[in-house]
Amino acid sequence: MGKSKKVVIVESPKKAREIQKILGKDFSVKATIGHFKDLPEKEMGVDLKNFKPKFVIKSKNHKKMLSEIKKLAENAEVYIATDPDREGYAIGYFMYQELKKKAKGIKRAEFHEITPKHIKEVIKKAPEFEKTNFGLFDAFLGRRVGDRIVGYILSPIASKEIGGRFSVGRVQSPAVRLVVDREREIQAFKPTPYYVLSVLLEKSDIPFTAFYEKQRIEDKALAEKIYKEIKEETEATVVEIQKKQIKQSPKPPFTTSVLQQTANAQLRFSPEKTMLLAQDLFENGLITYHRTDSVRISDEAVKKIRAFIKEHFGQEYLPQKAKKYSSKNTQADAHEAIRITNFVPIEKQKQLVQEKGLTEDHFKLLRLIYQRTVASQMKEAVYERTTAIFDIKGYRFKTTGSVITFDGYKRLYNIEDKEDTQKIPPLQKGEKLQKLDQKLEEKWTKPPSRYTEGSLVRKLEELGIGRPSTYATIMKTIKDRGYVTKEGNALKPTQAAYELIDYLDKKYSWVVDYDFTKKMEDFLDSVEQKKKKWKEFVKQIYEKTQSSSKAVVSKKMLNYALDLAEKHGKDISHILDNPEELKKFIDQHKETKPTEKQIAYAKSLAEKTGIELTEEVLQDKEKIKRWINRAKREAMKSYKLSEKQKAVLIKNGREDLIDKPEKALKWLSSYFRRRKK
Repeated sequence: MGKSKKVVIVESPKKAREIQKILGKDFSVKATIGHFKDLPEKEMGVDLKNFKPKFVIKSKNHKKMLSEIKKLAENAEVYIATDPDREGYAIGYFMYQELKKKAKGIKRAEFHEITPKHIKEVIKKAPEFEKTNFGLFDAFLGRRVGDRIVGYILSPIASKEIGGRFSVGRVQSPAVRLVVDREREIQAFKPTPYYVLSVLLEKSDIPFTAFYEKQRIEDKALAEKIYKEIKEETEATVVEIQKKQIKQSPKPPFTTSVLQQTANAQLRFSPEKTMLLAQDLFENGLITYHRTDSVRISDEAVKKIRAFIKEHFGQEYLPQKAKKYSSKNTQADAHEAIRITNFVPIEKQKQLVQEKGLTEDHFKLLRLIYQRTVASQMKEAVYERTTAIFDIKGYRFKTTGSVITFDGYKRLYNIEDKEDTQKIPPLQKGEKLQKLDQKLEEKWTKPPSRYTEGSLVRKLEELGIGRPSTYATIMKTIKDRGYVTKEGNALKPTQAAYELIDYLDKKYSWVVDYDFTKKMEDFLDSVEQKKKKWKEFVKQIYEKTQSSSKAVVSKKMLNYALDLAEKHGKDISHILDNPEELKKFIDQHKETKPTEKQIAYAKSLAEKTGIELTEEVLQDKEKIKRWINRAKREAMKSYKLSEKQKAVLIKNGREDLIDKPEKALKWLSSYFRRRKK
């Protein structure tokens, strides 16, 4: 293929194919395949004297992709069109650095929807990359380097001092703390009884319930006294009637966080599943960009939604004026909310999903976005709410009933906040109604409920912890690392979560301090706006990691050292509380030969995989460990999970691991270990 005059760079191959179809043969659209540069996997990758990061090309695949793009970019007009958020901008910035000496010119294109009109407009108006906000890249650097420092410095210390494998994260650890704190609230909760007294009344063959005016009676004796006194009474007198018209407004369109919460509550999708499905819907041109804090919809889209409502629901569902929604954070409004891009009925939306080769789950999420988008521009729902007060033997009872007089937006989006719709007959003040029955129930106060992934996302957002692009990753991380398990849709902390949070609370309380984490997020926002420097952010975090009390000796380390001392006939009582000396002693006396069990395991793996197992490896504990890991990876390639293993994964919401046997087995082994505890 000859060199194209114009090159467009995006992140995903799927998106590249869609945009290529739109832009045609004058353009070459190439994908970076996600982040192609990152900090190295096996080392800190940050110089702690000046916080300079060392970014490396992630894989051979990425190296190959980069050299192809470099060739194409020579003397070409390049459009860097990676995602319109911090992470996307960072990928774009790395690419800009790679290409700026080769390309004729580099521009920044931000696609908020993959539709022909939008893409062509964006390409036409794309600014020079040099004129874009480099603060986005600085904010990315602050987050990435700061998080690396926290993880690389504190995780090994926590693992050593608690005993076991623990990971500490600037945002993941406060999320784990929320789950642990909630569980402790539930455990400490002492239920108390209360009493509910109700009567069944009837008029014109319409029975309905009225409750004693104090809905919760704390005093059992009082509840029983009223119950006895009204028992023989056969009538109730209407003493007061109030009628009120209630208008209920539609909710604004989806932000990332609210989409994750709603999909979790309504469809039982985990946040990461929601984001994967939304990514596909975006890349296939069915919705706008799915990482956003904004509730704003563009004027052009509002016009199309209003025309759609008029045509498909009728003029009576269309408010006189378009509804305007704005975000608390004015910066967020530079973007749009998550909305549909094709203003067509739901049957047609389904057809589009099928044409793109997407799944039923994609359609379920698209239907939710479609309903919320259109409903946000529809008229309010109108209710007539009647409240009536009755007198029975001098005691007041109350009932409420609502009748919907106009369904408004609820004709389309009636998923949440169900109105109480008890049917009440027409009533007149002073009239007497028949009392059919009465009931006294003992109830108990309930503890707070456990977080679901959706409600945990809401709480993180409320506390200002994390950002739209990070919520799904946080949820995935705390599940993958074995800090929470799912019981139904609820999140329950594991023993490891309690151990980690108690340890951090004592030694590094700032890591799990909600307020500090929020301040750090705000600091990154200021970096993005070029009001603060990213290195200052990293410096503050680094200094915090250094300002802890003296290292302590873990139980595991102590027991191991005592075993070795007994074996070698050494007295180590004078160094038992000195971690440095204990480590030296362990290094000098630890066994370097593999155990019988290791040798037998290695031999069985050698038979299965055909990988050579030398005498040298069989003599050295470290070498045999490395050999076993390599052979296990090889064996994994042909490993098939059993139906029982798959069932456990599905029950715990980890179906994403079914095609990744190595990760699945690791997760299953930690799951069964936790169950034993």
